[in-house]
Amino acid sequence: MRAAFTSRLDISLSCSNVQYIAGAHSAFRSTTVWNTLGAVIHYGVSPATSIAAGYSYTRAAKANRITSGAQYQQVSFAQYYALSKSSGLYAVEAYQRSNGQTLAADGTTVIAATADVGDGFNSAPSSGRSQFVGGAGFIHRF
Repeated sequence: MRAAFTSRLDISLSCSNVQYIAGAHSAFRSTTVWNTLGAVIHYGVSPATSIAAGYSYTRAAKANRITSGAQYQQVSFAQYYALSKSSGLYAVEAYQRSNGQTLAADGTTVIAATADVGDGFNSAPSSGRSQFVGGAGFIHRF
């Protein structure tokens, strides 16, 4: 859901319910459910500059011998500066904190949930409950 309050300010809200149903050859033994709620506020500081801030909360159901389902809270920020109609500079930052339990890569061992910010940083999960990531770049639209 998106609401535009002015031409420079808008807010987006989202929610999702994802269910994994274990297959016959899966290491997982029961259905697992993840629920996520999120919000993003975007503000156009000037015609060339915009900023955004977001928050999301994810909670996993108790399943597969897990007694305290994993929970993830994430805060993110983004800045964009347009150099022209088709190119610009951007920066993004995110912090995530995890609690609860999840399964290890073997699919059977119960471990403490660790933070892992976004798909862009896959293969780089935190070794602990918190993770901060940041990035900056140049974008050109064709």
